Amino acid sequence: MTTIDPAASDTSFGELQRDPFFDVATDLIVDCLNDAFDDPAGGEVDRWTLSALPSTNHTADRHRMFTLAVGPTEVLYVERFLEDGEIVDYRVVLTLSAAVLTDRTGIAPGGLSARFPLLRFTPATIGGDDVLVDWFVSDAGADDQFFDLPLSEAIRALADALAPHGRGPFAQQHNRAFAAHVLSRASDDE
Repeated sequence: MTTIDPAASDTSFGELQRDPFFDVATDLIVDCLNDAFDDPAGGEVDRWTLSALPSTNHTADRHRMFTLAVGPTEVLYVERFLEDGEIVDYRVVLTLSAAVLTDRTGIAPGGLSARFPLLRFTPATIGGDDVLVDWFVSDAGADDQFFDLPLSEAIRALADALAPHGRGPFAQQHNRAFAAHVLSRASDDE
């Protein structure tokens, strides 16, 4: 009998659905998948995976709600921050193509913080010219700055660059119930 990874379980998905930020997080995933792929459903597991409440960097006061991976790379996740067991903030982290950000904004990644001061830009360690963009939901106006970025183009370019790397190592953590929920929302958006 095989053991199901907790991040792939229906229990984790059920718990995740009770989070107050669940619908917003789902919308972020839907937008990312629709930007990355012409047919998100056709690439499930082979091109992308989605975990629910993974144990990645889990501590008593911080843990991930989900991780969306494209091929071998984690490209989108949201962390919950807790104090005394209560959620006090969320941090959104998205990997984007630095080349597209530079091309579309006219600013090199090192200078983006001056134009978008509520966002943090960190070079990614996935071996390309990619950049991690993160922000806290509690920072008023950070979401507006985030959505002012050329997200669609930068997400698609990243997904296209990751395609040659093939299937990633995260199939065991893939939560099929969560993915089905996301894909049903994605088809509703069309």
